Amino acid sequence: MGLFKRSENVKAKKIAARARYVDEDVQRVDVKITSADGESVTVDLSLDQTRQLVIDLTNAYSACRPALLDQKQVDRITSFFGMQ
Repeated sequence: MGLFKRSENVKAKKIAARARYVDEDVQRVDVKITSADGESVTVDLSLDQTRQLVIDLTNAYSACRPALLDQKQVDRITSFFGMQ
């Protein structure tokens, strides 16, 4: 069964990301997710989607570990990667 055709959550075994240069005006980020079952999917993200994903993941992580990151640190991380 495909990763996107499931009604329950799928555990990720491995996650990898790589930047992809399409042309001068278009750069993309590919995020490859491999499930515990060995299935994999590559998600093609724009830079805006990548920036939002970094913010959302950082906020979700800090909700679980509130003492580790705050919004100022999130902004610093995203600006370091040129995402603002």
